Amino acid sequence: MAGLMLEALPEAGIAPPLHPDTPPRRRPVAVSGAEPEILRDVLRPEVNLAIWHRDLATALTAGLRPLADAAPFTAVAEDDPERAVEALAAKLPATAPLDLLLDICRLARTFAAIVDTGGAVRIRLEAITGPACHRWHADAVGLRLLCTYRGAGTEWLPIAGGARAARGIDPKALPCERSRVATGAAAILKGEGFRGNAGFGCIHRSPPAGPGERARLLLCLDEPGRIPLE
Repeated sequence: MAGLMLEALPEAGIAPPLHPDTPPRRRPVAVSGAEPEILRDVLRPEVNLAIWHRDLATALTAGLRPLADAAPFTAVAEDDPERAVEALAAKLPATAPLDLLLDICRLARTFAAIVDTGGAVRIRLEAITGPACHRWHADAVGLRLLCTYRGAGTEWLPIAGGARAARGIDPKALPCERSRVATGAAAILKGEGFRGNAGFGCIHRSPPAGPGERARLLLCLDEPGRIPLE
C-alpha cells in the first residue's frame, strides 16, 4: 500500500504491563500512509490507530476564520453523509466554506464504508477554546474518526492497556514519548467497544490549551445510533 508506515510495531506482539498487577497486553500498532486506503487497516486485529496523512487545500483553511471566531460551539447531525452534512451546515453559527463541507462529506463516506454502518454516520464539528478532553483516555466506542482542521491535532500514546491503563497515567511522567496526529490528517481510532478490543483501545487526548491559544476546529465521526444527539 502506497506510503504505508508502521508507527509502533514491537519485535514481539506482547507489551509489558503498565502496572505490576496488570497482565501483559498486545502492544498497539499504528499505521499511516499518504492514501485514504490506509484507514481501512484499522480493521486489522493488531491495529488500533490508522492515520491518513494529507494536506488541506488553501481554499479550505483560508475560509475557517468565521467558524473559529464563533467558538466555542458544537454542531451534531446524523444521517447519510450528504444529508448529515447539509443538516450540520444549517446548525453552524457561521458560514462554513464549501471546501470544508465537501471534505467532511468525503470523510463521512469513507468512514461509513469502513465501519459498514449501512450508509449513515454521526457527524460532530466543534470549535474548542478550552481544555476539552485533556486527560488521557480510551473511548468506549467501536471506531471513531478524528480530523483537526485548525489548531493542534490529537495526541496519542503507543502503550497497551486501554482505558484502565489510561486512568493510571501521570501526565507529568508519561510512560513513553507522546505522538500527535498532524493538523489536517484523518485518523481512525479503535475504541474499547470494538469487538475483541476491550482493554486495547487507543489511548489519546486533546492537546492541552494554553492561555490565549486560538480555537481548535475538530471533526468527529462515529457510528450512528450509539450516541444520542445533543
